[in-house]
Amino acid sequence: MKNVKFVITDLDNTLLNNKKQISKLNHKAIQQLKENHIFFGLASGRDYESVKTLTKDWHIQDLVDVIIGANGMQIYQMDENILHYQKGISKEIAWKIYETFKDSDGIYLARNGFTRYQESTDADLHADAVKYQEPEKIVNLHEYLKTHDVDKVSIFCQPEQMPKMKKIAQQLKGLPISMMQSSSHLLEFMDKDTNKGSGLKIACDILGIPVKSSMAFGDTTNDYSLIETAGIGVCMINGTDDVKEVADHITKYTNNEDGFYHFIQENVFKKTF
Repeated sequence: MKNVKFVITDLDNTLLNNKKQISKLNHKAIQQLKENHIFFGLASGRDYESVKTLTKDWHIQDLVDVIIGANGMQIYQMDENILHYQKGISKEIAWKIYETFKDSDGIYLARNGFTRYQESTDADLHADAVKYQEPEKIVNLHEYLKTHDVDKVSIFCQPEQMPKMKKIAQQLKGLPISMMQSSSHLLEFMDKDTNKGSGLKIACDILGIPVKSSMAFGDTTNDYSLIETAGIGVCMINGTDDVKEVADHITKYTNNEDGFYHFIQENVFKKTF
């Protein structure tokens, strides 16, 4: 894997351990990549501003070249402080999604920046917002969506309700949107041409490198397009079966066992243990 010029990774359950931290070994691997003149990036379902802030907490703000935010909706270049790409969905489409789910058990979230605009909350939803450091703002969505386009729309539900939410979403076929399950609780809707894979292509173009020279890490369904698009796609051993099927490689260790670090050592720097 000598031709790797860009390593990009998902955050939750991939680069981060279950405490939402970057371990010392994973941090070391990122430093090694930069020392060897290999670009490094983060690809997340979170808004890029939220990820940018978190890089300071993790002490990697000077090591990140590109952030793919909001599952591919945003492409941000760290060193130049430039948001190269952002594409959301119109207020009209957002309202149609709202009307489709208004009588379901799901909670509708309009997402702009790292803020969640919603009509209500509960303990589980609030805990999810805190987990991802996304402020909740209670609004009248009928009024809000009259005047605001949105970055994306999320439906929050309990895991056992997810099949029902996906079935309801079938009513939206024909709209210029794509759908993905980004966690056990969140079903998300974005512009139809937006995903982490499309974001990777734009990021590689910004960096001036071919997509085939990229290596991407992920663990779950919203990473599918990222892993499929990358020159070398790597799924965590703790990842979902659909992503494992499309990946070129599966790590030997989980996100809690420094799987990112060990894969980089064994396959980029050829250090075995």
